[in-house]
Amino acid sequence: MDHATLIKLEKQGKILIGVDRVMARKFYTDIPMRKIRRETDETPYFEKIIVWFVFLFGPISLLASIMIGFLAFNWWGIIFLLFCPFVYFIYSSSSVRGDSTMTGISILLLVSACIYFFRVFDNPKITGFVTVFILSLWCIRLLYCSSTFLLRNFVIRNEKAYQYLSQYLKIRSIE
Repeated sequence: MDHATLIKLEKQGKILIGVDRVMARKFYTDIPMRKIRRETDETPYFEKIIVWFVFLFGPISLLASIMIGFLAFNWWGIIFLLFCPFVYFIYSSSSVRGDSTMTGISILLLVSACIYFFRVFDNPKITGFVTVFILSLWCIRLLYCSSTFLLRNFVIRNEKAYQYLSQYLKIRSIE
């Protein structure tokens, strides 16, 4: 299918254009900008900056939550040294699925941030630990959701990007 037909059918709501989430993340984190420019005649700096920021901020938040866990629980923090990365990697593997959304984790992050900032509990270190850990999970989900969204839009607006990435696209008819 050519690009013009693809765009026409997508705007009419007759097809859905999907992008593999792992490939979308790798497109922004692994492929050099020179190669993207050479293949597509466009340099998506803004998109790449967003994806790289979230790519780096997730593990940083995870490390920060583990450190806060040690501050909050003293030597019991060793439990979180093992537990948090385990949960983070399990959640990361579920974030690559196409049906995973930002809604649940965003609500959870908002609730935990409100609990922390409004001092609902006496110990802000514990609620801080929980909030920063949930932030790390939110970042890993955002990494895959945003890279997919941004790459899908890149393919829609750029015909050469469509040709370059067509083997990774999932086009599904709605009718």
